[in-house]
Amino acid sequence: MNNLFAVKYPAVLFFCLFLIFSCTSDKAKIENYLSEAQTYFDASEYQKAIIQVKNAIKLDNSSVKAYELLAKSHLKLGDAQEAFKAFLRLEQIDPETLDHKLQVASFYLLAKKRPEAERRVKEVLEKEPENLQALYLNAGILSDKKEDLDKIEAVYLKIIKIDARQAKAHIILARLYGAKKEFEKVEENLKQAISIEPENSAYYKALFGFYLSQKQFDAAETLLQGLISKKPGTAEPLVLLSNHYAGQGKFDKAEATFLKAIDAEPKNLAAYMLLAKLLNSQKRTKEAEAFIQKALTIEPDNFAVKNAYADFLFFNKEFKKSETLVDEILTARPDYLQSKLLKGKLLAGKKELDKAIEIFQDLVKDEPDSAMFNFLLGSAFFEKNDFMAAQPFLSKALEKNPNLFQAQLMMADMYYKKGDLYLAEDNVKKVLRQIPKHYNANILLGNIKLADKNFVMAKSIFEEMIEIEPDNPSAYFKLGIINQLEKDNQKALKNYNKALELNPNLMDVFSNIIGLYASEKQYQTAIKRCDEHLKKMKDSVIISSVILNLKGNLFLALREIKQGKTALKQAIEKNPAFVTPYMTLASVLTSENNIDQAIDMYQSLIEKRPDQPAPHSLIGTLYEKQHKLDLAEEHYKKALDINPDYIPAVNNLAFLYAEQNKELNKALDLARQAKERVGKLPAIMDTLGWVYYKKEIYDSAATEFEACIEKEPENPVFQYHLGLAYNKLGKYNKAETALKKALELQKDFTGSEEAKKVLDQL
Repeated sequence: MNNLFAVKYPAVLFFCLFLIFSCTSDKAKIENYLSEAQTYFDASEYQKAIIQVKNAIKLDNSSVKAYELLAKSHLKLGDAQEAFKAFLRLEQIDPETLDHKLQVASFYLLAKKRPEAERRVKEVLEKEPENLQALYLNAGILSDKKEDLDKIEAVYLKIIKIDARQAKAHIILARLYGAKKEFEKVEENLKQAISIEPENSAYYKALFGFYLSQKQFDAAETLLQGLISKKPGTAEPLVLLSNHYAGQGKFDKAEATFLKAIDAEPKNLAAYMLLAKLLNSQKRTKEAEAFIQKALTIEPDNFAVKNAYADFLFFNKEFKKSETLVDEILTARPDYLQSKLLKGKLLAGKKELDKAIEIFQDLVKDEPDSAMFNFLLGSAFFEKNDFMAAQPFLSKALEKNPNLFQAQLMMADMYYKKGDLYLAEDNVKKVLRQIPKHYNANILLGNIKLADKNFVMAKSIFEEMIEIEPDNPSAYFKLGIINQLEKDNQKALKNYNKALELNPNLMDVFSNIIGLYASEKQYQTAIKRCDEHLKKMKDSVIISSVILNLKGNLFLALREIKQGKTALKQAIEKNPAFVTPYMTLASVLTSENNIDQAIDMYQSLIEKRPDQPAPHSLIGTLYEKQHKLDLAEEHYKKALDINPDYIPAVNNLAFLYAEQNKELNKALDLARQAKERVGKLPAIMDTLGWVYYKKEIYDSAATEFEACIEKEPENPVFQYHLGLAYNKLGKYNKAETALKKALELQKDFTGSEEAKKVLDQL
């Protein structure tokens, strides 16, 4: 036995020594890692600190010192989730340290996991009833539970009783007393906070804000003057005072004080930027721009200042310069929020709505509860007339900010355009409750009343708006429309002329003037007005082309076809992208049976405006007239490639397929699509009925044709189609009546020969 021990002893001794040396070595390594981590932490190199801490944790997963340093490093980097994990681990390995428990509780409270926070705070307060951090957290929990304000107040009063120098408690008590409208106590607690921490500018700001809310402007100014005397070399209190003067309309004082702020602290960018904003509001654009540029010379790579400059350029309608600067920022920082936002606005302003929507969708994805981002996305969809897509985003914007009147006004306008006058009025009145004299909201309410044929109310609204903004043409124009509807053309003309005098660019107003003359057969007077306005607007090719188009139509109304064509061609020459004169000229050529020339005209339009489905669809109808059915089909399909919902092409292609007895299932899908979108329009129902007829679904066909005749009983084609359907259903008497009626209405319509054959067989 002794021999056995004698043999084994050296090995056992070696193993024990190895363990001792190993443990000593690991301890040294851990200390070394943590020492290096602390050095990195003190040098603000937090990522490097984390690497070294994690090296230490690999050797000892229960090191309190390591996890404390890990938590602090993650907090410095703003990585709350990783910091929380570190504090959770600390709570496990060191449950007796209450600070760790409170840190975990504060994270749970921020994450809205109140029960987890509450349990930990309760445990701490049972052990240390006067633990200040626990009491603050307890007050936060009570607030989250929407407890009575007196109960929350009691906690903060206890904190102050324990430590009279808790300025934070006084600030929170001031907020509580504000909610309870105990304003003397608000002031008292804010003053207490300032007396405890007289160097803390935030407390002065809070008291300053309180004085402003109570309209104690002299007290507010005195407070700031006191802060300025305490901090003579700083710009912040001077900037606050400048803003105060600006808010009171004392612009000279505001400007002078901003300049003092710049003198006091020449590198304070806020002073430069706010002074620029003040000057810009006074239309002193060049001076404003100079101060922004000075701020950029101080910090040329400051993205906030660069973006503010881009915003300034956007506000002053220098869109190209603004976009160049925004693109420069986004090249360096693609996710810079304010520049992305401005880029979206710039794209929306250029009517590049799909690109703008893409940016706003990104912003909403990152911040789904942002009222502003939801509003911008909704407004972009609204501009596209995609009301279905716009509505949920505008609704979300209003849910998050019920006072966002722009979104409310847009909702009202959307309902108005959809024909829901009740909801339109309900929404616009919400805007007017906030801003009773809001011009555009009142104009919209007037439009709603006008659409509802309440001319008295509409007229009253528009007249009031003229008093409020006599230089705005909108109300004059709307009043002119009412005058014209009431057959008072003289008053209408007076109001139209006033609107046009205020803004000669308003072509809808000018068109109404020409339309009014035309309705009275005063074509020569209308032509003269066109010539006069052409001279005034000769520098605008777009407006000139609109006037020439109107002039061309006036000549056509006078049967002066040659002069009409000349004016229309001139309109096209002025603005080759203007669709209407091409369409009118092609229509004239079609009426003259110059089908090939009409097709050429539509082809010219397609070259200039390849985004338009209408010319393709109209070419299709002309090829149908020429019995070139393959070409007709090709152009209907091209129209639908551009806009799958373009109903004339949808309907015509369905009818074309039915006429040829081909692709009948596709024809049925198209015809149903057209009816779903347009509703009970006779031409659409006739196509659907004709497809049913070709598919031998005669009862459905008859139903559609009957609905057509109910709306247009004098249409021979509808009568003819109904007669054919009745014949197939064995309703021979009804078939005979319908077919005879068709031939009575017109002897030579398309299908008249077939109608006669069927009649002969009955």
